[in-house]
Amino acid sequence: MNRKTRERLVGYSFIAPDITGLIIFAMVPAIVALVISFFSWNGLSDMLFVGLDNYRTMFQDPQWRNSIFVTLKYSVFFVPLNFVFALLLAMLVQKPGPGIGLFRAIFFAPTAMSMVAVSFVWKYMFQPYGFVNYFLSFFGITRQPLLGSMSQALYSIAVVSLYMSVGYYMVIFLAGLNEISNEYYEAAEIDGASGLQKFLYITLPLLKPTTAFVLVMTFLQSFQVFDQIYILTGGGPFYSTSTAAFYIYYNAFQMYQFGYSSAQAFTLFAILLVVSYFMLRALRGGNVSTGS
Repeated sequence: MNRKTRERLVGYSFIAPDITGLIIFAMVPAIVALVISFFSWNGLSDMLFVGLDNYRTMFQDPQWRNSIFVTLKYSVFFVPLNFVFALLLAMLVQKPGPGIGLFRAIFFAPTAMSMVAVSFVWKYMFQPYGFVNYFLSFFGITRQPLLGSMSQALYSIAVVSLYMSVGYYMVIFLAGLNEISNEYYEAAEIDGASGLQKFLYITLPLLKPTTAFVLVMTFLQSFQVFDQIYILTGGGPFYSTSTAAFYIYYNAFQMYQFGYSSAQAFTLFAILLVVSYFMLRALRGGNVSTGS
């Protein structure tokens, strides 16, 4: 056995546990779920082959269409705000200074917390006499129903998601910002470029690969939101926070329609795959802009 072969075997041995776990806990269940999507099955009785009936039922289900709409509305609100806040925080803590490490730790800390525990804390904060309404009262805003409102509940959940995820993507942006050479900014200063011009024509173009990663990951995250909804609203009030992922759970583990929920899950997977592909194509690359 030559040296190159030994190095490959060592490398494969390091990734073998992850590959094995991926196959056992992800790929095999996915294949089984795909097979189940062609059957009518409640988990206990015999499986009845129904072909594409589950998929036809899904496209005729108004509640499924509503869940897709709710998910899109959540995504449109969550993705841009997560991008903006994460980038602003990364730029804020990029340069070393007194206490900057502490600020980085504070901003990142929510990412290391349990989503379930944080959601329970925010559930009490969103109560009519909770901290959020107490804070709003300082600005003369009357008490809001928040989680009890069809128009406010989804955005309240998005606030919790932002609190949990902004710190993580701040670190991603921080890594991208540190990869940009100072030579670009020094040359721009010699040419008399303003701070805004340096941001628009240097920072943003060179952050394009990082931007692509952040946008795609936050988009996928927004379409898979579940824990916060389960704890804060349970899909209510009146299905206003019933996203696609939550509706899939509802059909599988409350209505025991495993075939139907599997068809919904694979439809959602197809949507995410296609949209992510086009997002990556559109956001590929990163060069310094020559605009002025």
